[in-house]
Amino acid sequence: QSGIWQSVWLEEVAARHIESARFDCDVDAGTVSMTVQVSGSGGLLEASIYDAEGSCVGSAHAYAEEERDRLSLRVGEVHLWELDDPYLYDVCLTYGSNDDEDKVCSYLAFRTVGLERDDKGIARFCLNHQPVFVRGVLDQGYWPDGLMTAPSDDALIHDIEAVRSAGFNMLRKHIKIESRRWYWHCDRLGMLVWQDMVSGGGIPEEWTSANTPTLFRATWARRGDVTSRSWRRFGAGDPVYRAEWQSCAQQTVDLLGNHPCIATWVLFNESWGQFSSREMCARMRERDSTRPYVATSGWYDQGAGDYYAVHNYFRGMRVYRDPHGGPPWHYQSRAFLINEFGGLTCPIKGHVSVPDITYGYDAFEDLKSWRNAYTELMAHVSELQCEGLAGYVYTQLSDVEEETNGLLTYDRRLNKLTSE
Repeated sequence: QSGIWQSVWLEEVAARHIESARFDCDVDAGTVSMTVQVSGSGGLLEASIYDAEGSCVGSAHAYAEEERDRLSLRVGEVHLWELDDPYLYDVCLTYGSNDDEDKVCSYLAFRTVGLERDDKGIARFCLNHQPVFVRGVLDQGYWPDGLMTAPSDDALIHDIEAVRSAGFNMLRKHIKIESRRWYWHCDRLGMLVWQDMVSGGGIPEEWTSANTPTLFRATWARRGDVTSRSWRRFGAGDPVYRAEWQSCAQQTVDLLGNHPCIATWVLFNESWGQFSSREMCARMRERDSTRPYVATSGWYDQGAGDYYAVHNYFRGMRVYRDPHGGPPWHYQSRAFLINEFGGLTCPIKGHVSVPDITYGYDAFEDLKSWRNAYTELMAHVSELQCEGLAGYVYTQLSDVEEETNGLLTYDRRLNKLTSE
């Protein structure tokens, strides 16, 4: 989903003003390359970077001869952004003259994300070149009173802190571009984000996109996504849609690319609107080469991206062999990720949105039995780390209408892990 549930405002600006800025931070060199888009050339563009104590640690200026200019700032020894120490630097940009100067304040962070091999040759997700076992939760971003709009800023913070207290270090923002405030809170609180691209296209064939891959895992490696027939089956037959998806995916990267919390882009989910995933992944890397990619999440993997990312709701938890790689312990350059699993259902009376209707993948009538099953499942999937699992995404953060398979109730009044 994408739309106007984010902050909207009108702002009066000078004739010469700053339209956008991209920050590319080089951890090893201690430098920041800024690409600044301005309206109206010929003005003085200045940039300054400040540490958490307010001291200026880098500055640069130039006269913008074109509407897009680049500045290079040296910070020197940098303070890295870590999960337990999400250090942010403040940024100040000014453009124009004293009479009509435009000023923009933002922030940036120094950190690296990517896939590296451990001492056994297994591909792992790494933050600042240190392996991190990714413990994620699926987050659809729904609310009972505002649907796509959170009731308050505190509500956004509540969800992030709830999953952190439960031992998770990542949120997969599922097929939604969230309010920018949410990403800011993830940046400052130290929460990794797997960001889905918004799905689109027509209605995919149910047997092709859901029933067949759910029932027969062997079909995952037998269906391609580069023919017009496959596009029609996946709901991607319209060339207008395919062009729109590419444009919107690039705009998503441009919009959110400065957020250090975003550590992986997810392109297609469960074949919905999927097409030419290898080519699309290559094109997206041209837009952002600093982050790893999940090209296809769920099934119908084409060997693209940095992860072999599967969904597993109905089978025993285990590490699958990469259909485009070698044995399970040699994933070429890709890491194995269970990008959805769990979905254990427990409706709480007085806290459900749709009475008498419940949806999930295993149902429990009381919190005690639900917690026992949840604890056993999470312990089992965590044990797979030594077998090659790089991370997982549990479904899901909160109940969503008839989906009562969240860790929190839809109204956020109860945490199923801690409530009596």
